[in-house]
Amino acid sequence: MDYGKYKSADKNLIQRRKINFILLILIIVFAAVFLKLVNVQIIDSEKYKIAARKQYENKITLSPFRGLIYDRNMNILVSNSYEFSFAADPNMIEKPEEVAKIFSNVFGKSAEEYLSKLTMPNTSFVYLERKVDVNNTKGLDTLNINGVIVLKEPKRIYNYGSLASQITGFTNIDNKGQTGIELSMESELAGREGFVIMQRDGRGNNRPAIEFPRKDPENGNSIVLTIDVNIQKFVEEELRDGVNTFNADGGKAIVLAVKTGEILGMASYPSYDPNNITINDTIGMKNSVISDVFEPGSTFKLITAAAAIEEKFEDKNSVIETDNISEVQGLKITDVHSAKSMTFEKIVEQSSNVGFSKVSLKLGAERFYKYARDFGFGIYSGIELPGENRGYLKRPIDFNSFSLPYMSIGYEVLVNSLQIANAYSSIANNGMMMKPFIVKKEISNDMRIIYESKPTQIRQVVSEKTAKSLTEMFQNVVESGTGTSAGIEGIKIAGKTGTAQRLVDGKYSSNSHNASFVGYFPAENPGLIILVALNNPKSGDYYGGKVAAPIFKKIAERIIGFKGTSDIYQSTIVSTGNFELKDEKIITAGYSDNSVLIPNLLNLKQEDAIEILKENNIKYQLINNEAKAGSGNSTIRVIESQIPLPNERVADINSLTVLLTVKETIISNDRLVAVPDVSNLSLRKAINILLSNGFDFFVSGTGKIAGQTPPPGTKQLPGSKVILYCRNHQ
Repeated sequence: MDYGKYKSADKNLIQRRKINFILLILIIVFAAVFLKLVNVQIIDSEKYKIAARKQYENKITLSPFRGLIYDRNMNILVSNSYEFSFAADPNMIEKPEEVAKIFSNVFGKSAEEYLSKLTMPNTSFVYLERKVDVNNTKGLDTLNINGVIVLKEPKRIYNYGSLASQITGFTNIDNKGQTGIELSMESELAGREGFVIMQRDGRGNNRPAIEFPRKDPENGNSIVLTIDVNIQKFVEEELRDGVNTFNADGGKAIVLAVKTGEILGMASYPSYDPNNITINDTIGMKNSVISDVFEPGSTFKLITAAAAIEEKFEDKNSVIETDNISEVQGLKITDVHSAKSMTFEKIVEQSSNVGFSKVSLKLGAERFYKYARDFGFGIYSGIELPGENRGYLKRPIDFNSFSLPYMSIGYEVLVNSLQIANAYSSIANNGMMMKPFIVKKEISNDMRIIYESKPTQIRQVVSEKTAKSLTEMFQNVVESGTGTSAGIEGIKIAGKTGTAQRLVDGKYSSNSHNASFVGYFPAENPGLIILVALNNPKSGDYYGGKVAAPIFKKIAERIIGFKGTSDIYQSTIVSTGNFELKDEKIITAGYSDNSVLIPNLLNLKQEDAIEILKENNIKYQLINNEAKAGSGNSTIRVIESQIPLPNERVADINSLTVLLTVKETIISNDRLVAVPDVSNLSLRKAINILLSNGFDFFVSGTGKIAGQTPPPGTKQLPGSKVILYCRNHQ
């Protein structure tokens, strides 16, 4: 037997098996690679494309400008400016320690704080600083640092500072409304965000991507309020002085147009300045006129008086026993006077607690509750402001034996100041309750009216006869009763005082009070109603007729005597009679068609600022601060200061010249970029080319590009504006 043959055959078999095994491994590897390629190129291609794009693309949000807020005479209460925010893409930062040191030197924070953000893993966007004032950037906004993103973000400007701040409210760092109209009308004011896709070039700089769509932001609509800045100023000044004079913890005041329900002025004190918010401003941010509730005392006697006359339980000549101390339902009720009996007219005039308590028992719980609800207590008014407190009104089922006499004199009930004012306004309006409102209209950017409020009748609370009878009694309150301090010579005023002890540690205190006065005028044809309420006056006097009525008088005198041009000063609404008109000129209302709002030009490039002024037909004069460029460097000219100041309204554009102080900043020539040639291109293509090269643009005319400024090839700083002159070719 030849064992050599078998040995040779086995050896060949082993070799073939080795080769086959290697081939099998190669086939498996090849198949795995092939399947991976299929997966990457076909099955999961979109996922990997997205991942790749994330490495060199960013979606930048373009913030819209919020709508403006106007008073009834189109004075701009709230406008817009901008601030700078600085962000970074940690993946693109080449020298994070150096960048951290630069930011630390400018903003005074530790370099370690910035370094931790600049080296943050798994992110391509992190904020370094938010909302930096244009005057505090110290040139950082012009630096070109790889991976650092400079953003312009809108900023709200409250043109009158603290004036009407509790009405307008304020926005947060993200420009979202937090209180007031800014919050309640957020969807109307906010507008819609846009976006642009940015691509990184080889040097890490962000450029707009031509092939991706750009969505421009849509600015918000504007809101016109019913308030008048002049009346608002009168209210705030007199309320502040009154709170300080009578050493009160705070105060509230409101002015309503009787016939329409429009709020012309509304304030509480203390207040705050939304341009400079501090941690101590929390109380001042509240609109206490609608948010704070209190036991009103005698101003709530309106319910008993109106119901008793309307239901014919009493007339002005009805006589009621009114000993100064009387047991009513087992409850001791006291008066400051000592009359044993009084007519109903005198009960109203002297604000007799005993008299009103006895009359309320004739009405009964159900009837009293019905009239209190009809006058708007215990329910929301629907005012277009956030934070309204509807108060508390007991249902008859919850009354105890003391409830009715107590409620008839303004205890065991919680109300807000607007509710009291609107209830009395119903009497002034011949018994018809109007819906109070503060938003007059909503307008678009091109001044089209989107929505306009109309006066709305709610219900006839009492008859015209009852209303006129009550007005006569309320006139007596001012002429010879508890409200004489509200009287104005030559003007007939109807009103009611209110004083109530406050609950302190669960007990009514004889040393702490709410004091109020509500009045309307002229009594023969009421146009305006004013309510003033003080919290805990501590000057010695605490009765509403002694502390709140004098404030009412001062506000009313300033309104009546003001030479305003608004509709509310017409004789059909406020009859001035022989009252001497005063030329206060606190805030100019009713601007002519030649008036203009000064744009904010600070820190803009000189040519951009001039272009904006030309667009608005405003004359200007340049005041130059000379600066010489160093070798190999150029200068950029920016606006350092301006007169008049930004957002100031000037009455006559024809007599206006804006003074611009220009400063020159030295920049390195290697930062300049040549302006591309876009002549004879379509407008869309020209804009894409300019944006992709980092330039802004302004379009004049329509059609193809017929010319441009600056000329092609001119060296400019990225972000400069290129003016495109367009013409339709025939």
